[in-house]
Amino acid sequence: MTRRRKSEEGRVALTNPSLVPLVAGPAHRNLTLVEDAFGVDVTAQGGDILVHGDDPVSVNQAREALQSLIEKAETGMSLGLPEVRSAITFVRAGSRVRSGALALPGRRADIKPRTPTQSVYLDALMGGEFDLVFGVGPAGTGKTFLAVAVAVSMLLEGRVSRVVVTRPAVEAGERLGFLPGDLEEKVDPYLQPIWDAFKTLLGAAQLERRKAAGEIEVAPLAFMRGRTLSDAFVIVDEAQNTTRMQMKMLLTRLGEGSRMAVNGDPSQIDLPRSSDSGLPHALRILRRVDGMKIVHFTAEDVVRHPLVGRIVSAYEREMEESIPAPLPAPITPEPAMTEATTSFDVDVQIEAEGWHQVFGPDFEAQIGKIVHAASHHFEPAGESFALLLTSDAIVQGLNAQWRNKDQPTNVLSFPAPETVHALEKTLGDVALAYETCAREAQEQGKNLKDHATHLLVHGLLHLLGYDHEAEDDAAEMEGLEREILAGLGIADPYQTHD
Repeated sequence: MTRRRKSEEGRVALTNPSLVPLVAGPAHRNLTLVEDAFGVDVTAQGGDILVHGDDPVSVNQAREALQSLIEKAETGMSLGLPEVRSAITFVRAGSRVRSGALALPGRRADIKPRTPTQSVYLDALMGGEFDLVFGVGPAGTGKTFLAVAVAVSMLLEGRVSRVVVTRPAVEAGERLGFLPGDLEEKVDPYLQPIWDAFKTLLGAAQLERRKAAGEIEVAPLAFMRGRTLSDAFVIVDEAQNTTRMQMKMLLTRLGEGSRMAVNGDPSQIDLPRSSDSGLPHALRILRRVDGMKIVHFTAEDVVRHPLVGRIVSAYEREMEESIPAPLPAPITPEPAMTEATTSFDVDVQIEAEGWHQVFGPDFEAQIGKIVHAASHHFEPAGESFALLLTSDAIVQGLNAQWRNKDQPTNVLSFPAPETVHALEKTLGDVALAYETCAREAQEQGKNLKDHATHLLVHGLLHLLGYDHEAEDDAAEMEGLEREILAGLGIADPYQTHD
């Protein structure tokens, strides 16, 4: 407010002079933000706001930002720092504030985008052109809140019958099995930001009512296995912590009349190996698929404290500077695919720490050996499946949801539907519960790794159509299990000792 008066001048007139204090803000704070953003001087005189500066482009941009604030003030909107920064961001990007907004019944204020990227994202979610929308970028850019807002809007309008939100429970090395409490208590801390968004939009009472009616479901990723999500708005949060097979599994859950928003930040991968993340892989192979949209957020879209945006930018610069130039890849001949080398592909996800002790640091190679031994008896043809080495708590939850059996079991198999198998070449998913497997091995006097190997083979055969309901079918399945395990040097698991 004390800069030297400059040559270019712009005037913004208010039809209602009483709005000047609202637009200017306490101690002219809003005007100071506009000054700093565009390098101009801004003064309020009577019913006008004057802009002075050397650069006519900057003067015009400052006028546009101020005009946007005046229009908001005329609608009765309060003008805090977020609204001022939003107006500045839109002008810098060459966009005026989006005229459309997301109105929710019962809310006094509409949901409006604060940055041009948020506007693109909101349009993609609200329109009918895209049934799959990826929101990619740093935390604090509003991806999750806007997705929840659109989902709630479509639910209230009757355009979908339910909202399903899921995310992987992988955070900074923590494992569900080592957290206190039952399954709901273990998972809730990971889902709290999503519940907060629902409460803000619906209120606590309506949220609880719709949860009880099954219209709103927030669940860990493991609960999505084997489901087809029809007539639903599906939100996948923290998608950078899904593996490739998990991402494939989630995307193929989409049913008729549904829409899916997948949000994540590829720079915040918490998986043991970042190269396993399913998000960048999906972005690469799906970028030309019709019916989907990728929206990239940057530090400019951070709507938290402005310092957060500068912090994100600093980390992004450091990462770019630290990435070494790639070395040319050695030229090696592709191995010939023969009957001896053909095998089912397996994507392994370990969610209970005890499994690392069972299969060791080279667990992928160990499990690959088991799957390879089973593959000798079939013709894989590029097929794959997912293996979840998890805890009793997760398997108990899956049993309760899908089998009406509220207790853990040693192994669960979820064969993929035939249509999904035909399109994606995926057999389905197998889950093993650590505590139950360990207890059984001890009670039966077996080596835990051998017991787990048997259960893995058993679960894989279920994916391939084998069963043990009838006596003849059980005999055939057990015989094949014995043969596969013998090839691995493991004794007959069904042999009884007097």
